[in-house]
Amino acid sequence: MFMPTILSQGDSEQQAKWLPPCLNLQIIGTYAQTELGHGTFVRGLETTATYDASTQEFVLHSPTLTSTKWWPGGMGKTATHAVVMARLMLNGKDHGPHAFIVQLRSLETHLPMPGVTVGDIGPKVGYGGVDNGFMSMDHVRIARTNMMMRFAKVTPQGEYIPPPPANSKASYATMLFVRADIVKNSGGVLSKAVTIATRYAVVRRQTAPGPGQRELQVMDYQNVANTLLGLISSAYACWFMGQNMQQRYQKFEADRDKGDFSDLPELHALSSGLKAACTAITADGIETARRTCGGHGYSQLSGLPRLFANYVQNVTWEGDNNVLYLQTARFLLKGLLAGQAGAPVPGGSTGYLGNIQQELSSKCSAQGPGCWANSSLALAALRQRAARLVVLGASVLQQRCGGPGAKLVFEGAPWNSSTVAQIAAAKAHCEMVLLQTFMETVDQATSSGQLSASTLAVLGRCCSLFGLSLVEGGAADLFEAGWMTGAQAAALRTQHRNLLAALRPEAVALVDAFGWEDYALNSALGRADGDVYSALLDMARVSPLNRTQEGPAWEAVLKPVMHRKPIPKL
Repeated sequence: MFMPTILSQGDSEQQAKWLPPCLNLQIIGTYAQTELGHGTFVRGLETTATYDASTQEFVLHSPTLTSTKWWPGGMGKTATHAVVMARLMLNGKDHGPHAFIVQLRSLETHLPMPGVTVGDIGPKVGYGGVDNGFMSMDHVRIARTNMMMRFAKVTPQGEYIPPPPANSKASYATMLFVRADIVKNSGGVLSKAVTIATRYAVVRRQTAPGPGQRELQVMDYQNVANTLLGLISSAYACWFMGQNMQQRYQKFEADRDKGDFSDLPELHALSSGLKAACTAITADGIETARRTCGGHGYSQLSGLPRLFANYVQNVTWEGDNNVLYLQTARFLLKGLLAGQAGAPVPGGSTGYLGNIQQELSSKCSAQGPGCWANSSLALAALRQRAARLVVLGASVLQQRCGGPGAKLVFEGAPWNSSTVAQIAAAKAHCEMVLLQTFMETVDQATSSGQLSASTLAVLGRCCSLFGLSLVEGGAADLFEAGWMTGAQAAALRTQHRNLLAALRPEAVALVDAFGWEDYALNSALGRADGDVYSALLDMARVSPLNRTQEGPAWEAVLKPVMHRKPIPKL
């Protein structure tokens, strides 16, 4: 995040100064926002940057224990510089968090700079290859030009020049980039896990169906196919969503350079909600994939425990998922209010909120299982569910604010006592966007003519399976709304099970298409050649414990106990 911050928030002179040494590895940077006492709530950060006009310097200071920066990757023992988020203080006035470049370590000795206390935060669940660190500052002085000044500025005299109102949130661009990148990576990581589990499930055999018959491939059990094909479709959904988010961010950057920040509110809402949705799908999916591998999945040699331990941080870093869902919920409620007032609804993904009564009055049109083969019906179900839950969220908040006619507030006690409903609405919206993006990706692939008809048919079935799984998971809300009948739900289940049978022969090809080499998977179970049992034995043999036959405890512990003289009887 060090270089992306300079690129997105530094002016041309700052980029010219800082990017070349970064690219030449003359300096190593990190991003220091999270503190011991504050993370997702950026406005609560305590680190200060007070301007001294007499020297044209900022004085960076950690005034409390809880203002200690905590978690920056590479800070522990590696980084020489950091982008530090600190509260800008000018003539006693607090202008909120801004970004500053601070040198942490000497480029000659690598020792901490005067006033800087820095170190490693210690062991974590996973991600052991990264030295996440802590850092506090005792009145550390930096040049005025070390404040990122592409948008907000401080003159030599100490005058604050705020960014234009249209881009007042531009300083969060780095977070948008990182969250969009997290969405992209979620599909890649989940695809690794499901590649390992699927390859193992077609090698592993369990229980013969009858005397003299060969044991079945584990993948041929419907419950296993349901689990793994569901994860495969989710991996594709997250993968395509990640590509879409990157495209959205690139468009935002191009528009920003022209002074157009109109897409920023929706990009912030989507990057927040989809970061939460996709990381939850992936973290849960890795563990689910591990469980399908039985006892071997518990071994580090499967690659899955390490994959989970290194990934699960994503549900809390760069924004706790529930807090991010609430940011999405605020955007949705404001869109609903705009639509009810006859004003344009901001953002393309929230168009359904502009005609909410028509959406709420719609009903499921399914006449049998075949109707659910069209993903458009699943999308209609998810859109209906999202619309109702947003309206419910607004109703709950209205009650907490004092009842009909009271002005809605998006913080304080009313908001804090309605968050269950708001998170549910945000999740529903994100699920709808995930399916819609999957469908659009398949449509684009169809129009491009780059894929064969058979490949497109399989992708279409994956898309349908993903959508039906989401609808089945949210069926209670659709029943409560009266949108769907019991017979229509039964037809949905029938079509879902039909898809499992249709996609079962494609399982290996679907995971092979992700293109992961054995080296990247680092898994005995996920080998492309299927020789998993030889791989397990080979990897076990080179374990450090197997370098000697006796083992490290023989001489010191076992031998003295086993060879001791018997205690005589009294």
